[in-house]
Amino acid sequence: MRNSLLITLCLFAIHFANAQEQTLLRGAVTETTVTNDSLDISYSIYLPQNYDPEKLAKALFVFDPEGEGTKAVRLFASGLQGEDFVIVSNNHPMSSTIDSLDGNANNVLLIVRDVFRKIAVDKYRVYFSGLKGGAKTASALSYIFKSSANLLLIDDMYFANRFANQAQRNLAIGVIGDASPNYYPMEDYFYMMKAYGKDNELYTYDDTSEWPSAALLGTLVKRLDHLNVEQHNLKVEDSVWQRQASADLNTVQGLINSGQLVVAYDLVRDLKGDYRGEVDLDPIREVQRSLRRSDAYKQAKRLHSKDEVQEGLLLDDISYFLDEDLALGNFKNLGYWDDRIQQFKTAAQNAAKPIEQKVARRMLGYIDYTVKDFLALNKVALYDQRIFANVLKTILDPDDYYAYLDIISLAAQDEDENTAFFYLEELLKQGYTDYDKLYDIPDTEFVKIKPVYNQLIESYLGKSKF
Repeated sequence: MRNSLLITLCLFAIHFANAQEQTLLRGAVTETTVTNDSLDISYSIYLPQNYDPEKLAKALFVFDPEGEGTKAVRLFASGLQGEDFVIVSNNHPMSSTIDSLDGNANNVLLIVRDVFRKIAVDKYRVYFSGLKGGAKTASALSYIFKSSANLLLIDDMYFANRFANQAQRNLAIGVIGDASPNYYPMEDYFYMMKAYGKDNELYTYDDTSEWPSAALLGTLVKRLDHLNVEQHNLKVEDSVWQRQASADLNTVQGLINSGQLVVAYDLVRDLKGDYRGEVDLDPIREVQRSLRRSDAYKQAKRLHSKDEVQEGLLLDDISYFLDEDLALGNFKNLGYWDDRIQQFKTAAQNAAKPIEQKVARRMLGYIDYTVKDFLALNKVALYDQRIFANVLKTILDPDDYYAYLDIISLAAQDEDENTAFFYLEELLKQGYTDYDKLYDIPDTEFVKIKPVYNQLIESYLGKSKF
């Protein structure tokens, strides 16, 4: 009897015919695959308990960088209990590099299309979310859609100027860790998105090395849905507004209890706007007033503001000198940047000084972001400047093999053999072993036949071609 009841209530099955019959379970997570030529891509899908195949569904696509789709789906399902979201996530890992972005986007696009074939989805209520590399993929995927996209981006994003027209149509909410190296790129992105639409919002969280809590994720997805409902003038029942307002206040209270008072205040302020005209706002106003009057919040806000001013002055200095040295290819200042970056790296590891640690991580992220942006915008000529930028990349990350290879190529084009040889040896010292690639670096035809080039390769790898 108990098993029969569970099957009836929790494991209601819906059958679909595709390449083979698949069974999706209501109130549970199902792992399935989509096949494209010889490629099988696995993903997990959750149908809510109240799923009705006769009605258009809300769909939330979650992109997990580690490919732990079932875990990610369950996390969001927990935060969205009682809501009628179909939740989908990838079961293959994603890389956060720009070079792998096309592959990530193509794979998840196959998943999205497969879900659309199986589920009747409301085209106005499709949502994309992701963490780190998954957030990059979510934002990249949004530029493929002709209509607007709804994004919840955590600790990263992707944007290029050629997508500005589409970005203006998107609705975006972000969460960034206050010690994340992506802090300033996310700030810049949401500064732009805020100019496109006042509802786009970035929240700072204590830590996003992993997904935030299920409760916070659920509340932010509902915020996206509320804003989207308003934009498209969609109907929501009064009982749904009441239930969601109560759950979202619990989320705020959880943030308060965990000491995250600044984000709690920012969130309750925005929730007041979301629920205005839909529910009695007195409980929300009371939480906001209580927070605003508390000594703990006042102190947290004061420290936050003070730190912002001091860090702003540091950022101004870093930004000014970095932009100038990149524009000039100022190799005389490499020693300064080496010292400064090493100081930031040391501070970034010092947990005994948490404020300095957070600032150092953000500064390292800012330098990295600025250098990569410079290289992305300057892909021809400017040999000195591009070599200088790549040298900074090797200082930031000695294992960034691509930077060394790019320096060798640029130096060869600039007929600077000594620089090419020097960074070839630096690359080999880092443990690089791709023998064939060393003879396939673009534009190095006249360098790679030189005795010095081949002697270096033979001394580290035991053989050479010339």
